[in-house]
Amino acid sequence: MTSDERGQRVNVANLSRLVEVIADLSYKGFKVVLISSGAVGMGCRELGLKKKPTTPALKRAVAGVGQSRIMRVYSELFETVGLKIAQLLVSQRDFLEQQRWAEIRDTIAACVEAGVIPIINENDTTNTDGMRFGDNDNLAALTAVQLGAAGVFLFTDVDYLYTANPNVDPTAEPMRVVNEAFELEVDTREAGSALGTGGMSTKVAAARTAHCAGIPCGILHGKFPERIFSFLNKLDEDTDATRTPKTQTSASVSEADSAEPEPEGTLFAAREGEQRTEAERWILSLPVVGDVDVQTPNNLENLSPCDLRATVLAAACDSLCGLKTLSSTAHEGGVRVFHQNAEIARMRVSLDEEGTACVPELEQSIVLTPAAETLC
Repeated sequence: MTSDERGQRVNVANLSRLVEVIADLSYKGFKVVLISSGAVGMGCRELGLKKKPTTPALKRAVAGVGQSRIMRVYSELFETVGLKIAQLLVSQRDFLEQQRWAEIRDTIAACVEAGVIPIINENDTTNTDGMRFGDNDNLAALTAVQLGAAGVFLFTDVDYLYTANPNVDPTAEPMRVVNEAFELEVDTREAGSALGTGGMSTKVAAARTAHCAGIPCGILHGKFPERIFSFLNKLDEDTDATRTPKTQTSASVSEADSAEPEPEGTLFAAREGEQRTEAERWILSLPVVGDVDVQTPNNLENLSPCDLRATVLAAACDSLCGLKTLSSTAHEGGVRVFHQNAEIARMRVSLDEEGTACVPELEQSIVLTPAAETLC
């Protein structure tokens, strides 16, 4: 959706280019899942509302009007390239139980196996503010983790992730390839900038979620969806060379081999050899109910990964307090574990009706991030 002096309207040119790219990807054998939104904006357009509603009930009603209209637009566009679509409306509740999470994963997989393009939306007609994914970047990353996808691509309104805010820092440089998402130090705090208006902080967070699961993540300008192919070329080149790309800025790119393909955007490379079990992917997909900070435990030298998980988990369990329950009924939730402002783990907790948290099945309740390696 585009909003200007003419009001809310659909950017048909951008959508058409995206549909063409998805058709090309499908023809090449890729299985594509599209995460989309805009139900409230489209509903406002259909109802002639100049501003988005502020009351929750009216907002959900407007979303109901917009969702059907959005799917009609997509259906007509995909029909022109000979593709069928399916709409899947999801909520955070669908990620709270592993069985339900797996069933949704299987439904998405069945769609793509049938040659249908799943279009996934957050269900704005029923979701409440306390049970929302919050943004498409988060939903896209969680869906990629859920599916064990080969890659996830996030659209924004800038060409790259920059080393700093380019509107206030003339030395800011675009980043082409980021090898370690958790070692990245980028200023995304300034609002009203290319980083702020592009929602770059949420994209970095989404890229880190994908990185934990061994999934590469690309950030590119939404006006040029065909740039996805430059990412695929880069990933193919890196696979053929059996090496992991290094973090590069535009300055270092000019010194590199000119024949080496570079992504037309920012690529967060996957960690080589990173494999996650289904249970670990579910933990990474759990809605976050809070954060905890832990101090550096003692005697971490030469610990095995299993012993390191147990040590971090024990330290995190001692800090469980102030978590936010998402429902009046008992449910699971995710907790981000930080050490010196770096997320070192994601852990699963169970919350009862009153919001009291406990850690079930201790040995299967934590996933370490790459940042945890710095503890040893």
